[in-house]
Amino acid sequence: MRQRLINKTEPQETSFAKGSNLMGRNAAVAEALSLQSLLFDTSISKADWIEGLKYHSKTLTNLLLNDQIKEFNDYLSSQFAGVISELQPADLSAKTSLEAKKGGLESLDYRPVLQDLLQTAILIEHSTIPPYLTALYSIKDGTNALASQIIRSVAVEEMLHMIMVCNVMNAVSIQPSVNRPQNYPSYPMKLPMNVDFFVGLETFSTNSIATFIAIESPSSPLVKAPKYHEEFEPTVSFAKSAAIQENNHWTLENMKGFIMENVHTIGEYYDVLFFYITVFQIIAYYKEHGTFPQNFEELNTGGIFTGDPAKQIRPEQYYGSGGKLHAVEALTGVIAVFQEIKGQGEGADDSIFDVDPSQFEEGAELAHYFRFKEVFHEHFYVGGDYKPFTDEDGMMPVTTPPVGKPLPVDWNAAYPMKPNPKMADYQSNPQLYAQGKAFNQTYKSLLDAIQAAVEGNAKELEKSIMYMYALKEQAIGLMSQPLNSTQNAGPTFEYPSN
Repeated sequence: MRQRLINKTEPQETSFAKGSNLMGRNAAVAEALSLQSLLFDTSISKADWIEGLKYHSKTLTNLLLNDQIKEFNDYLSSQFAGVISELQPADLSAKTSLEAKKGGLESLDYRPVLQDLLQTAILIEHSTIPPYLTALYSIKDGTNALASQIIRSVAVEEMLHMIMVCNVMNAVSIQPSVNRPQNYPSYPMKLPMNVDFFVGLETFSTNSIATFIAIESPSSPLVKAPKYHEEFEPTVSFAKSAAIQENNHWTLENMKGFIMENVHTIGEYYDVLFFYITVFQIIAYYKEHGTFPQNFEELNTGGIFTGDPAKQIRPEQYYGSGGKLHAVEALTGVIAVFQEIKGQGEGADDSIFDVDPSQFEEGAELAHYFRFKEVFHEHFYVGGDYKPFTDEDGMMPVTTPPVGKPLPVDWNAAYPMKPNPKMADYQSNPQLYAQGKAFNQTYKSLLDAIQAAVEGNAKELEKSIMYMYALKEQAIGLMSQPLNSTQNAGPTFEYPSN
């Protein structure tokens, strides 16, 4: 789903939206192409591979990330119960044995593929942190307390997300990287998905908050309307050619290409990434046992999960506020991580909350998308009456504005920072150049601490709090100084030069 800036359009339903109805060609593929064929059959066309990927990634992901284990077991058993000859059209009868047809994904080394895709996930999370911190630091002290609290809480949770993706990488014995020059976002930029907006470093404004809303856009077009509480007080099928062609569609280029063409939100990226991780685990099981897994228990452990548990960052080692940190040693850990990331970003279980508020979990709060909409519209969600926006099932469009009690915002109480400043802008001003360089070194030190932690020295993570305080002070020092007649300086978040 694409989310326009400021004048936002209604979200479009995608092939990955939860509960969306698969129609036409996609439904025909679902009937004709099994998961087994999608993974092993190199005779299918590229178009059919893409449609099969759409269907099975949606089906598998919705089941596991929504904890429908029994239904997943039924799905897995149905997809792997027969032999290839029972699942393919008659014109492939000359090659009915699995040995004659296996290939594609089985012959692909999963490590460089997952390294690329998971590092991209880290880049996505990382790309949000400097813009959120920039907007936060640009708010003048003593103003916009509620808006500051909201932005700060989201920035901290994005750092949590980045660390948990590192846990997933370590769980599959792939060393994560967060502090090298190639790991740095360069602003302005587009997130590495099919999106139509740019992310940049800007002062606190309606434009920057609208960008944040676009970043955190949910996959689903509908959400459960919050209940009205008047006493609320705000706190914070397809034809085959006669000739059989060998087409190995399972390549990194094709897998990333699928994402760039079909993935429009961060939540959808994690859905497809989760599907890729799961099918690599299925292949690992097949290679080890010579048979396909028939249930989640068989699929959960072993396989690609060969990482050193000592490299996992665990809840007691993370000092940030908000959210839960999950260690990863099996597929269940990946599920927990992706549920947490998606829930905090776009809401859990079709709710505007990051967890189901009916569970009365401590820390239950709005997902990032809805928190930013509260700031943009200057009203809270909880406490509002949404009956005019809801259907007979109590569902409302995610674009519904908050109509609860006012959330006061002073849009003028922010430093007029130049958008997307660069160190090159400060070359003629030695003082600003020195300050900008010092800020970038502090940010590098923060990333270095995270890198040391995910390499097995978890105590280094303690230093992150100290660096966060220093970053704020240094950023304000830049933002409070004029750069030209209309704009002030600001942090650049560039890799420090010598």
